[in-house]
Amino acid sequence: MPEHNLTRRNLARQGVSHPFLIPLLCALTLGILGSSCTATEKSYTVPEALCETPISPELLTPLIAPGKELSTVSNNKTQSIRRCRIYVDGKEALSASSEWLNKDKQLRDVAARSYNYVEPNDVVSDDGMYIYSDTGAIGRVICTRPPTASERVFASIRVSDAGRPDAAALSKLIRAYSEALKDSQHCKKQENWTPEPNRTWQ
Repeated sequence: MPEHNLTRRNLARQGVSHPFLIPLLCALTLGILGSSCTATEKSYTVPEALCETPISPELLTPLIAPGKELSTVSNNKTQSIRRCRIYVDGKEALSASSEWLNKDKQLRDVAARSYNYVEPNDVVSDDGMYIYSDTGAIGRVICTRPPTASERVFASIRVSDAGRPDAAALSKLIRAYSEALKDSQHCKKQENWTPEPNRTWQ
């Protein structure tokens, strides 16, 4: 995992999340220089889907920083994985994906990948379906009609630099996202799927 992500996770676990450093710096600036500084508001609309999978905006809101513009970019180069990223004012805030992997893969195996922002020793839910930290989460997806006996779908959520680390919020989001994927086109692994278009909300 990149060093800056480790630093961010350490700050979050000490109760300090980097978006909350902004008001502190503003206060210091006001006291020293006598200038004014106001917190940025969310002037964009939070999307109601991740990778075309319906998700309540209330689940996404705690994980995305304030800003003026929110946009999404999809990267669906292969049929085995679908990924989309949320950007706030040009900076990546959150990404989501669903991926077909060998059925023998375990949550901790997937968590061992550094780019998921989850580590094998992070919290696993009591039902063994999800693993999550304050910056990432992975969930098993039980497809309604799995097309093969050798593969399974795993969902993942990752909070990036412009996002807000929050383990509780990620736990809720990965559960909802994994459940919503059960009847998705990607879960059915259909041949003629269409990539989600890039979109911008202002």
